[in-house]
Amino acid sequence: MLDFHQSELASETQSRTTQIRHGDALGDLIARAATSLGLDKSVFLRAAIEREASRVLEAASRHVLTKDDAARFASALDAAPAPTPRALAAAKAYRARVVHAD
Repeated sequence: MLDFHQSELASETQSRTTQIRHGDALGDLIARAATSLGLDKSVFLRAAIEREASRVLEAASRHVLTKDDAARFASALDAAPAPTPRALAAAKAYRARVVHAD
């Protein structure tokens, strides 16, 4: 049997259902994969869905920059932009209202 590890979600009560329609080729592929691991088809499908859902969420939670983009981002962080007239006016108004502003 191939290396297969169930997550902590496998111990949850299996109380919800999700129905999908698929063709014969995908059905055969699922059955062959589950059999090759010595698993029940439901166990295999739950694990595959969990793994893919986790992968999608992990990929969506981070930004991957090219070297050029990373260099531009770093230089933008290192070089502060010049203050706008509105920012200068806000700082002046703040200093006028706050006695101990340094």
